Amino acid sequence: MTTTSPLAAHGGTKALDLPQPHYQWPAVTPELDDAVRAQLHRSLSDRDASGVIGEFEAAFARFVGAPHAVSFASGTSAIHAMSRIAGLRPGDAVLAPAYTFFATATPFAYDGIEVRFADADRYGNVTAATLAEKLTPAVRAVIVTHVWGNPCPMDEIVDFCRTNDLVLLEDCSHAHFASWKGRRVGTFGDMAVFSTNQKAITTGEGGVLITGNDRYRELALLFGHYNKRCQKEIDPSSEYYPYAFTGMGLKHRITTLGAAIGVHQLDNAVDIERRRRAVLARFAAGLADNPVIAPAVVPEADGQHGLYVLGLRFNPENASVSRDEFVALCQAEGAAEVDAPGSTRDISPEPLFARRDPFAPWVPSTPPTTELPGVARFADTFIKIPLWGYEGDEPLVAGYLDALAKVSAVVAR
Repeated sequence: MTTTSPLAAHGGTKALDLPQPHYQWPAVTPELDDAVRAQLHRSLSDRDASGVIGEFEAAFARFVGAPHAVSFASGTSAIHAMSRIAGLRPGDAVLAPAYTFFATATPFAYDGIEVRFADADRYGNVTAATLAEKLTPAVRAVIVTHVWGNPCPMDEIVDFCRTNDLVLLEDCSHAHFASWKGRRVGTFGDMAVFSTNQKAITTGEGGVLITGNDRYRELALLFGHYNKRCQKEIDPSSEYYPYAFTGMGLKHRITTLGAAIGVHQLDNAVDIERRRRAVLARFAAGLADNPVIAPAVVPEADGQHGLYVLGLRFNPENASVSRDEFVALCQAEGAAEVDAPGSTRDISPEPLFARRDPFAPWVPSTPPTTELPGVARFADTFIKIPLWGYEGDEPLVAGYLDALAKVSAVVAR
């Protein structure tokens, strides 16, 4: 690669000079504005599923292809519900990805459950082999994250969980449109959670737990919805029906305005997917011959990408700068959303995961060090950019491709 244009960081002209922010989601169209205003006048609080919350849950279940969906105030609270529904308690352990957003694992640690962290493959995901390395007799469950939209190899993970009699939980927060071998993620496990916080399908803040198990659905209602809804929807013959009035003691309902945004998003899911897949294909084609960076996307023969963001793999052996220097040069070109993520990373050293007593004093301690070479390789070379998907995104897509190409041309060995 060669170029005659100096980098903006070295006094040249920026490849992209468009006003920020470069990415906002959802796109606030007149139709979305109307939907939120209509809900504002309809109801600000639903105590059961007769209104927009029930409409959102039904639409989300159809979207994923699952029998049941229960909404929550956040993906984190929905993962906490999965932990409680699965019956995990102090003394038990759960296998989790070391490379993930921390909320995949923190709800378990909050309750004093041991989190055993598994290594990653070249896409940042756990595999049956990396999970097996961390298996002990205390392990009762597995949670996987389809990180950055790339589906995990679910056929082998399902077999691993069945062989070892483990509850399988999926964190699909990055993977709303993802599938593995033709099957939607979120439908492999006993339960799955989708965050709807600024994701490809958003409610602003929120989360959804999906399951095909009737008992799990009712327990999910007890965990966050209680009172009128639980008394109406839980089988009175169940042993836990006496808890319908109080639930498990917590309230985690999504807001009605958030649910209204979610309904609007799901009504437009086909168009959102079409647009984002087109942008994904545009970047794949534009970066096809780039020796410095390439899309970090699972092969289409294995699965479909979840369309949250586009991950890029930086090839340090082909560059005269480091990954972080490459990111800074792209940002100087005006591509402000080129990013080496900080919140999604190796979370295994965090002091929360050394706690076993949820009521112990909050005195930090350090978990035992564990070797995670796959996580290090992935994290040290990963870059992300937005996957746009709305009217008017073409100048941004073209501009980011120009910025990536310009910087790559200069730093390529």
